Amino acid sequence: MSSGHFRFACRSSAFALALGMAFAAPAWASGQTGGEPQKPAAEDATAQDEDKADGGELVVTGYRASLASALSQKRRADQIVDSITAEDIADFPDANIAESIQRLPGVSIDRDNGEGRTITVRGLGGDFQSVLLNGADAQNVSGGNQSDAGANRSRGFDFNTFASELFSGVKISKSVTAANEEGSLGAIIDLTTGRPLAYKKDRLALGVEAEYRENGSTWNPRLTALVSKRLADNFGVMATVAFQDQGQQIDSYRRNPGQFEYAYRNAQHAGKSPNVFGFAQPAGAGTGATYGSNPAAYALIAPDTIIPALPSIGRQELDYDRLGMTFTAQWQPSSRTEIVGDFVYSRYRQTSNSLGITTIGLNRNGTNTRAQQNTLRAINTANGLADRRALYPRCDASAALDCGQQLYGNTLVAGTRASYNPYNLDPFDYYNATVSPGYIPSANGTAYYDELIGRPSTKIREAHVNAAGQADYLVLDDVDWRSFADSQTGQTDFKQATINISHEFSDRLRVEMTGGWSRSEFRGVGLLAEFNAIDRDGYVFDDRAGGKMPVFNPGFDVSDPNQWTLVKGLSTIRYFTNEVNNEFRVGRANFAWELNDQFKLRFGGTYKEFAFDSAQGRRNSGIEAINPTLLEAGLKITDLGKTVGFGQGLTVPAGTPTSFYAPDLDKFRSYFSIDCNCINKWGDYRAQADGRERNAVTERDMAGFVQMDFDIDLMGRRLRGNVGVRVANTRVDGTGSVGGAANGALGTIVTARNEYTDILPAGNLTWEVAGNFLIRAAAAKTMSRPQLSALTPGTTSFPSGLTVGGSAPSITVGNPYLSPFRSTNLDLSFEHYFGSNGFLGLALFQKKIDSFPQQVAGEFALQDVYEQAIVDQILANVTSPTLAQYITDGGVFAVRQFNDAPGGTIRGLEVNVQSNFFFLPGFLQRFGVTANYTYIDSKLSYLTGTALSTTQGQTGSTAVNSFASAPFLNTSPHSFNATVYYEYGPLKARVSGAYRMRYVNRFPLSSGTCAVGTTTNAGGPCNSPVVADFGYNEDTFNLDFSMSYAITTALSVSLEARNLTNTPQYRTMYEANPVTNSYASTGRIVTIGARAVF
Repeated sequence: MSSGHFRFACRSSAFALALGMAFAAPAWASGQTGGEPQKPAAEDATAQDEDKADGGELVVTGYRASLASALSQKRRADQIVDSITAEDIADFPDANIAESIQRLPGVSIDRDNGEGRTITVRGLGGDFQSVLLNGADAQNVSGGNQSDAGANRSRGFDFNTFASELFSGVKISKSVTAANEEGSLGAIIDLTTGRPLAYKKDRLALGVEAEYRENGSTWNPRLTALVSKRLADNFGVMATVAFQDQGQQIDSYRRNPGQFEYAYRNAQHAGKSPNVFGFAQPAGAGTGATYGSNPAAYALIAPDTIIPALPSIGRQELDYDRLGMTFTAQWQPSSRTEIVGDFVYSRYRQTSNSLGITTIGLNRNGTNTRAQQNTLRAINTANGLADRRALYPRCDASAALDCGQQLYGNTLVAGTRASYNPYNLDPFDYYNATVSPGYIPSANGTAYYDELIGRPSTKIREAHVNAAGQADYLVLDDVDWRSFADSQTGQTDFKQATINISHEFSDRLRVEMTGGWSRSEFRGVGLLAEFNAIDRDGYVFDDRAGGKMPVFNPGFDVSDPNQWTLVKGLSTIRYFTNEVNNEFRVGRANFAWELNDQFKLRFGGTYKEFAFDSAQGRRNSGIEAINPTLLEAGLKITDLGKTVGFGQGLTVPAGTPTSFYAPDLDKFRSYFSIDCNCINKWGDYRAQADGRERNAVTERDMAGFVQMDFDIDLMGRRLRGNVGVRVANTRVDGTGSVGGAANGALGTIVTARNEYTDILPAGNLTWEVAGNFLIRAAAAKTMSRPQLSALTPGTTSFPSGLTVGGSAPSITVGNPYLSPFRSTNLDLSFEHYFGSNGFLGLALFQKKIDSFPQQVAGEFALQDVYEQAIVDQILANVTSPTLAQYITDGGVFAVRQFNDAPGGTIRGLEVNVQSNFFFLPGFLQRFGVTANYTYIDSKLSYLTGTALSTTQGQTGSTAVNSFASAPFLNTSPHSFNATVYYEYGPLKARVSGAYRMRYVNRFPLSSGTCAVGTTTNAGGPCNSPVVADFGYNEDTFNLDFSMSYAITTALSVSLEARNLTNTPQYRTMYEANPVTNSYASTGRIVTIGARAVF
């Protein structure tokens, strides 16, 4: 969509001229949320409120009162804000606070596991927002759904960890003042917990709910409690608690995006000349495991054809509990002083167990040059043994890896040549030693090698490739299958303590001070276990009809346990540990000096400190496929698995299984203790520190601001607003590891420091051109700091050696010297207030983002990436003499690193309508509506390709990074929210709908170091290509319902429902011809509950 469809008209206005003068004026800045402190929501508007008719007059209470309160806040504000208050939060069927916020104009949410997790405001996601909780920055993390999924390591806020009942109000500031904290391009989201002195008397409120999930047919509890007590007229305390325990099932079809979707990638047939890539060669071209495809079908699949390499069907078993607690003490020692202390605690525990089946063999290449050329050396020699062990995974003992010696000594198992653990033989011995329970006679000691090859031994029987170069129909033989259980259990603990003090020194001078500390900790454990079925014929993948799900027919009965087994050298057991810590401290003092009735001078300063660190552990990847088989363990397949259903809430094509047999992780734990983090009878199940993931960043921010508020007349009408400037200094200290590896190699610890200063002018005008009509305008320079995890100087990949004459070594490295995201924002809005609670608004906005760091590629010597002292440290830990000399000589590396890149522009408009229907006759006047529509036209320059020379040498050609414009991530061009409500007497009811148009949610589909192709990596194949394409969230519409009835003034009952239309989560990928990335159903959710207030 062209940006020409929308232009700002305010640029030539008098407002723009006035603010242009302000932007040019030198000053200094920093601070807190601007304007007067947000008034606490009226917590008295709760379930016992009702509309009372007295003499025919309708008294506004309940939900209508909460809308009126939010509208009053909007009207009084000196900047562009939207808010929701206690009644709105409490009385909607919201899973968490994100789903409450989504009803505001310009706000959209991204759902994970069927409920809101992150939010986007006016086209910008969590990394570009500031979230304040009781006046202090809040940052928390939660984990993912798969065993190896990392936690959220961005600046984004995971809203799913907080229950909506904990908050009395939410305010979103869409324009900024100089007094606002820097760090947001998009919005400032201000969350407020309750205040005890807002209640006129002591209060006890209790709530209990039972939630029914259609998928899985489970009932789940949700409990809430609030206690507020005035210990004196000027002192009160308040505590709240919310607990929720949930279990649900999510069935899905998924097709993982990535480099493995190219037919050639990592599928070069070893030992073949000329080069051969991909599937088994045509029948008649040769003999052996890597021949046998139908020649006509084989000819259709070019090396760069996109194939469905890892499609899967599965069921996610999701269990989580959410506990939130708040405590507030509020003291007003005098009419001029208020002291509020808050403590917030949140715990979010989740276990996600994903069960499914997939074509694992299409992402494997086990071909071996000597085996393919029949040049294996004599089997009875040391070289011959090494040749044959290289055909299989193998365990080679080291200081970080045990192969059985710790429990069984250094003597080989009798009759074997490489095994020390009698209960878990080395794969070569398992298939080739006559004493093994898995012995298979073979002529040359390569038993079962052909069965483990993967894609190069899979035969194409039939195929069709569409015009976009995608294989949309395949019939394959000799396909290797995986049935998996992939889980992550994680816990997020968030703690925050704040104190807010306001004091009036006189009628004209006041101060607001904030001190705060918070800490968010995530701890996760991941497990994966699998069964396999080898060389199965007749697999059909057929996506020619389109739709959300293709025909996915494995060609055998996947629900039959006897079709599956544990395969030595293939069946994997993985074990991960993961931790992420965020800590924050803030100190702030803001002053307001009322010079006269028309002008108020604000000034103040803030000090903030963020600390981030992360660590990850993993079972040694080299032995993940070396585990006991059924024969070694003396077990049957039914001892380790269970039957799983599939298809709830989905349209499943004929031929696709509706059940399958899968591992049961509880049984694997019971028999093998796979999560013991120890060496046991069966093998080494320790999680070794991943040297690539040892990162830490400390960021210290100091800021100050000066701002003039004014309230004057212009042409006989009230003109109010503010103009000011903020100066923010940022200092970053990053620590990382260079040369660390997943196998426990910790690498070299390196540190780096960066510092920069931003001058951020801002101005807001509100002109009351008529009694009920306002025009607002705003302009500001804003900045948002890069993700903390991108600021470490460490590497996530580093070569262990160098082959002379090959391609240049490659590294991926962080960048502590990143500049922040910087933007110039313009806003113009028109607001009309009418009736008792009516509002009609139009808002126009533009954000021109000058700098948007992205991961780009270049060719540099290490001396150009690091200071010489750090290079010397790296050299001291390099064990390859060839690589060490190459570094010393200034040899170039192919480097991928976040660097400053071109930005983009976001333009849009919001239309907001709110009205009671008091003007209608009869019962219709009990209805009301709130609705908003947002249009966004966004363009960002994305890195779409990289041309690197990647040849070894002391000088490299300049890398060419190409860019193309596309919409911002997570930004829907059109979104719409509407709520229709009814209130009269004891009855309240609401229906709420939220629509989001299709949007980009991922780019690139995969990062890499070279371009797609078989000759693009120093003349050879690029097995780590940049997949510069897009992933999408398709259109969504969610319909929710809520109804409550007050039996008495103290007791009410409720009925709520979410996702009434059973809208699936539907994501696609590839811009030219989208195919399904995921198609999942969370089902409808119905809740019944009761609330009592005393």
